[in-house]
Amino acid sequence: MRPERLSVVINDRAARAPLTGVGHYVRQLLRWLPEAAPEHSYHALYTRLGPRPRERRRPTVGDNRPRRPPWVVRRILQGAYGLTLRTCMRAWRADVYHEPNHIAIRWGGPTVTTIHDLSVLRHPEWHPADRVAWYEREFRRSLAQTRLFICPSEFTKNELMALGGIPAERIRVIPEAPREHFGRPSPEAVTALRLRFDLPETFLLYVGTIEPRKNLARLIEAYARLPARLRSHCPLVIAGAHGWGQTTLAERAGKLGVQHQIRRVGYVPDEELPALYAAASALVWPSWYEGFGLPPLECMACGTPVLVSDSGALPEVVGEAGIRLDPANVAAWTAAMQNLLEDTILRRHLAEAGRTRAARFSWIGCAQAHARVYEACADA
Repeated sequence: MRPERLSVVINDRAARAPLTGVGHYVRQLLRWLPEAAPEHSYHALYTRLGPRPRERRRPTVGDNRPRRPPWVVRRILQGAYGLTLRTCMRAWRADVYHEPNHIAIRWGGPTVTTIHDLSVLRHPEWHPADRVAWYEREFRRSLAQTRLFICPSEFTKNELMALGGIPAERIRVIPEAPREHFGRPSPEAVTALRLRFDLPETFLLYVGTIEPRKNLARLIEAYARLPARLRSHCPLVIAGAHGWGQTTLAERAGKLGVQHQIRRVGYVPDEELPALYAAASALVWPSWYEGFGLPPLECMACGTPVLVSDSGALPEVVGEAGIRLDPANVAAWTAAMQNLLEDTILRRHLAEAGRTRAARFSWIGCAQAHARVYEACADA
């Protein structure tokens, strides 16, 4: 029988800037778990060992250079992380280890693993070769180690069942939520952001890592097909740090004659994203594959319409509050963007529907559900 008070160790290595979706997820869990289930104790592995994990240099606006260290360095560090975890688990007498980033570090005790998506297995061509090799070497072992899995969507649960052979009873679906500061920013904040980035009143926005599965090449093609009168006053703004691949986007824009109407602003600090979302006419997100889709959800919380692909988990997140399109249908994306830009009533309707939809997702509820998974894992 499990103790009344669980000691849970969470691997918080992903919670370092510049944050990806996994890093935001980890930080929100650490923020909300003590409030959601205060009867248990939660140990952020690397934060617990000393000061807040040292932040990697945050990219400045327009900084799109890759930040991936050599694979040999990453593998050496992985071994050190494993030794650190196992030592701390014993020292802290931990009951449960939660790995929030797909592949659990080797440990012999109760383990919970969060699987955000399985694009590495489904589409290895979208990922660097060393990442694919890491999954081939460690993923099956991690599946066997894990007692219970957390997925942010039914889509990812089904992927885990199909590709990992995990039975449904070992998987819990727990959706994520918009973070607290995503809502209606003040008009002053929006105006200040427009001035800082030199943005017009009307623009289309993409926010996310620049990598193959985000389908940005087709987005640029769809944008290029818009009437010139719309493109002349409505640029396509691409915000996000460079992940890997996609080095030909500028060349593609040049060939289509829209290189001067596409704005790359690079990484945008997290505290400025609500104003960026609110300033945009719409978020355009044609991703091929998503295990959840936090940017569209947070954009809806800010009152901006979203156009997303109808693949992966995005239909679960957006519901009927956004426009969903086939990510391969360039003509459909062009038509939807034009219709949205020209229809003020439609934009207002989607903005209100999006806010209502986003309000259904809660981080406190998400954290409470995680605590129940920890308890079930310790009892198993």
